[in-house]
Amino acid sequence: MTTKRTVIRGGTVISPDTTRPDTDVEFSGKMITRVGGTDYRDAEVIDASGCYVIPGLVNAHAHGCTTGPLFSSAAPPLSVAEARINADRHLAAGVTTLVNVCGFGLPEDLVAHPMDIRLGTTHLPAAVAAAELVDASGLDSKHRSATAQQLLSDGAITLGEIGSGATLGGGVAAYRYIPDALEPVVGSRLEPKDATSLIDALVGPRRVAVPDDGALRAAISALGLPLDSFPDVREAVLTFASAPVHASLESFAEAVELAEALDVPAVFHAAGPSGQTLLELAQSSNARIIAGHMNHTSFSPDQAVELATQLRKAGAVIDVSSLDIVHSRKLASPDVADALVQAGLVDTLSTDYAGGDWEPMLGLVQRWVEAGWISLEQGIEMCTSTPANTMRLTDRGRISSGRRADITIVDHDDLEDVRVVVAGGQVFDFS
Repeated sequence: MTTKRTVIRGGTVISPDTTRPDTDVEFSGKMITRVGGTDYRDAEVIDASGCYVIPGLVNAHAHGCTTGPLFSSAAPPLSVAEARINADRHLAAGVTTLVNVCGFGLPEDLVAHPMDIRLGTTHLPAAVAAAELVDASGLDSKHRSATAQQLLSDGAITLGEIGSGATLGGGVAAYRYIPDALEPVVGSRLEPKDATSLIDALVGPRRVAVPDDGALRAAISALGLPLDSFPDVREAVLTFASAPVHASLESFAEAVELAEALDVPAVFHAAGPSGQTLLELAQSSNARIIAGHMNHTSFSPDQAVELATQLRKAGAVIDVSSLDIVHSRKLASPDVADALVQAGLVDTLSTDYAGGDWEPMLGLVQRWVEAGWISLEQGIEMCTSTPANTMRLTDRGRISSGRRADITIVDHDDLEDVRVVVAGGQVFDFS
C-alpha cells in the first residue's frame, strides 16, 4: 500500500533559523519527506501562497487540556468535553505539541486529540501538602499514591509546574479562590486586581510577611467593601494566599533535587513569592530549570529584567507567557513581557492559562516583530525549536526531512490567522 503524499506549495518556509521563499514542503504519513524540489505527481496539494509555513508550535506551559486535577492546588478536573475544547483552541492557534503542567495528572487523564499532549508531574510530598492546604478535592487515591519518579517513567517529560498562582498566592488565588470565598460575604464578585490588592496589603508581595491588619482595613475601605467583612477577608487571604506558600516553596527544592538526579527539565512558577527561592536553587544546582512566565503580574518590568538576567546567568531558561496581554488584558498587561524581550531575555514562549482566557503565542510574536524588537525568525524559534529542545522533543520544532510532520501555515500579514495545521501528518483546515 502506497502512503499518500501531500505537498504544501508556494509558501515562505521559516524553520526557524532559515527563511526560504516559495518553497514546497512534502510530507507522507507522520514525517516530513522533502523540503524544496518537490514532484507534484500523485500528491495532494495545499496552496500556501501568501503564507508562512512554520513548524507546529510547541507550547511547553499550558493547563486544562487533560482530565487530571487542575493546577498545583489539585482542583476538581475538567470534563473530557471541556479538556477537548481547550485542546481544540490550541490546535486552531497552530499548536501541535502541548505540555500540560497542572502536575497531578496521570497518563489515563490524557484525552484523545490530534495534538501531541504530554504531561508534567508535581507528585512531590511538599507539593501535595501545599495542594491540601488550598483544595486537593481533585485528588483521588490513584493521584495521591503516584510519585514523580513513576510518572516520569510512564511518559511524563518534565517536572512541573512547580508551584503556581493557586499555592503561591497569585493568579489562581486572586481570580478563583478568594473571590469564591468572599462573594457571599461582600455581595459581589471581586475582580482579580482587587483580590490581589487585599493579598498584598495583608501579607505583602512575597506572601509571607507578618499580617498587617491595618493595611488590610485600609485596602478594604479603599475598595468600598463592607468594613465588617474584615474577619472573613483576613481569613480568606491567609487561607488561600499565605498558608500554602511555605509548603509550595519547599516543593521547589524537592523538584530541583529530582530534576538534577534524573536529568529532566523542571518548569517552575516564577513570581514575586518564588523568585528569590528559584534563583538560589538555580545558582546552586545543575538542574535544567525553566523559569515559567517571567512576565508574571507580581513583577515590575525592572524586577523581571533583573531576576531574569540573574537566572539566565545561572543557566535557567526564561519563558514568557502570552496570557491575555495582547488583546483583552483583563489579567495582565504586556509591559513586563515587552521589557524582557527588549532586554534580549526571552528564550521560550507559552500560553499558561490566564483563567481560561489565554491568547495565541503568535499574537505576541507579531507584536514584537512589528515593534522591531525581534526578527520573525527569532519569534518563531521561541515557540518551536527552543521549547522542543528544552523538553528534549528533538523530532520536531523544525521543518526538515525526517522530522515529525507538525506544520502550521499562517497568513503573511497576520500571524494569528492560522490557515492550516498539520499535526502528526493529519491536516486541519481553518481557513
